[in-house]
Amino acid sequence: MINLKRKVIQIADSTQLISLPRAWAKKNNILKGQELDVVEDGNKVVVYTNTAPRLNTIEIDLSGLTPRLADRFLGRAYHAGYDELIISFDELEVGRALQEKVPELLGFEIFDQSRNQLVIKSLSQKLEIDFDSALRKAFIIAISMADTVAEALAKGDKKSLSHVKYRDVDLNKFCYFCLRAINKGQYREMDNRILYYLIETLEDIGDAYKELAEACLKATPGEKVLRGLQRVNQIFKLSYEFFYKPDKKKAVDTYAKFEETRQFLISISRNHGANEGRLIAVLDYLLRLIYHYVTMRLDTLQEFRN
Repeated sequence: MINLKRKVIQIADSTQLISLPRAWAKKNNILKGQELDVVEDGNKVVVYTNTAPRLNTIEIDLSGLTPRLADRFLGRAYHAGYDELIISFDELEVGRALQEKVPELLGFEIFDQSRNQLVIKSLSQKLEIDFDSALRKAFIIAISMADTVAEALAKGDKKSLSHVKYRDVDLNKFCYFCLRAINKGQYREMDNRILYYLIETLEDIGDAYKELAEACLKATPGEKVLRGLQRVNQIFKLSYEFFYKPDKKKAVDTYAKFEETRQFLISISRNHGANEGRLIAVLDYLLRLIYHYVTMRLDTLQEFRN
């Protein structure tokens, strides 16, 4: 549910008007002169339309693309807010990649398919989940991935490491849903440009933890690398807390830990064991991604306001 403010416009002595949200009117194909159902409910007035929302459809030919690029295209089309995609392709591997991507797109299903074409539609105009719940869930999944990798490394649990990739799929679902909601005008509680970037960053964080888990399956890191991971995870949790409850002291403390961890990673990068270079590089990448959750929300600190 989106809470919007509307000013009341006075017409003559007896008529008062408010405007309809543009995104809602466009989504539901509201036209001039159209009749809507208005229901009084205590201190609320509810507006209904029986008109089916207009589908935002795209027809595209992905022939010549690699499966990976086709995968990325489908994700971006979902983010952009398309409700129906008619996709042609030339290679079976591309079709398979598209089919495997659909389960990551909440509310989307394959409606029809042939050897060289897929029709993918949004079968649910309103999912039983809101933006805030989806974003919180995405954070919780990412933190769970971080903890799983650290605990599995400490215990030498290869099975848990191999399962991290499945959690990344779950993380993608909720990140994609949030990006789509922003592009469809369904969320306006903060600067959407910053929020969009931070959600894409959260998806990248999940990819990085998945890469870390996969690398650790091939080469068991030493104690220093594990300590580096534990430090990065601690900063991630502090940044998550700051994102929802901005506080000046927490920002300063988190930045101090960021600098300490950065220096620690630099020190172990100079003298590391065989096959650990890649792991240290991923930890450094993770640290730089997580850093943005504090720095790009500093404007929300009430302590800065007079």
